[in-house]
Amino acid sequence: MSSSRGRRARSGRPRSARDIELRTVQEEEAFRRELERQFKPLFDKHGNQGVLVTELQDELDETGIINTIPEDRLDILLEKADRDGDSYITFAEFINMMTRDGVLSKKERTAMTRFVGGVINNIVPEYMKEDFLEHYTCCPPPIFMVVISIIEIIVFVIYAMQLKDTNDPVTATSGVPLYSPFIYKPSRRYEAWRYFTYLLIHQGYMHLVGNLIFQLLLGLPLEIVHKWWRVLIVYFCGVIAGSLAHSLTDHNVALAGASGGCYALIGAHLASVVVNWSEMNHECCDGNPIRFLLSAPVRLTVLLLLAGLDTANAVYRRFFDPAGGNIGITAHMGGLIAGLFLGIAVMKNINEKPWEKNVGWVTLALFLVFVSFSIFFNGLYNGYPETDWTACCP
Repeated sequence: MSSSRGRRARSGRPRSARDIELRTVQEEEAFRRELERQFKPLFDKHGNQGVLVTELQDELDETGIINTIPEDRLDILLEKADRDGDSYITFAEFINMMTRDGVLSKKERTAMTRFVGGVINNIVPEYMKEDFLEHYTCCPPPIFMVVISIIEIIVFVIYAMQLKDTNDPVTATSGVPLYSPFIYKPSRRYEAWRYFTYLLIHQGYMHLVGNLIFQLLLGLPLEIVHKWWRVLIVYFCGVIAGSLAHSLTDHNVALAGASGGCYALIGAHLASVVVNWSEMNHECCDGNPIRFLLSAPVRLTVLLLLAGLDTANAVYRRFFDPAGGNIGITAHMGGLIAGLFLGIAVMKNINEKPWEKNVGWVTLALFLVFVSFSIFFNGLYNGYPETDWTACCP
């Protein structure tokens, strides 16, 4: 009994100051190891120079961290973290700020741990800001263009099977399912999804193959640099802008095909050339043929030739070739303008200058004005065919 009471007495005694200090040191060491695991690879991407203080401040101001650390307090903390005063925060300086006694409260430390990693990951390292080719990477892989192309092929094959034994079978240049709920029809404008889903319908397999080659050759390089989510935004907005532009000019003509999205990719490439001109020309005249062929002037020339030749072919087929059909030229132009205007605002600008940011806001506003005008025009103009309220599918 006495032995048992002795064990209870020893287990119930208060811990000494040394025990508490030892626990705190162990926790701090564990915290330091976690910081090194989480943040060192991110800082390593920026080299020995570290992360620019002003960029870190600007990026953090856009996150939820200011709900915990007020903006003024955050700026002071980051400026003090730059202990050598070179305007950059290295990994060692960051660790010192996070672990030094009396600098951060527990809530502030938690907020820093939560937000700083994602912000640093989004900041372009200084050595990459001068060289556009440094941004070609397959991480994450370019998946959007592949996925949307596969979907277009599947839809085409399904409708080709349905049309096989009809009076309008699928051939190289004909065979379109006019009954499809996907195709854009002027008489069914109230079915708003058609302004988007018409990209899934193609008139003949040459129409499909041409668009697939077009979007894969243009879209995959864009995804490798600008990542799939930016390309997705531009492509889909180009599709919508293409059908809206078509609805303004060809009031009685149905629309099918992904040309609006394809031309949006051309516009996005043009936008990328505009905002990354100097970065694309990095060391382009130093004798490296690859750098020369990927320089801004060469890219611009190729893009303008591609757009010009395809547009000229579309104009010829629309107005001078009796078998050319009613090609939606304005859908092409709508997609091109959407890609250019949105591309300046959305696509990656690896060394954004103030004027480029301002131009991006202006072009975004112009795109939204065009979309708004087109929606009102479609609702108020009386020159469209009579609305078809019958069931859309047989």
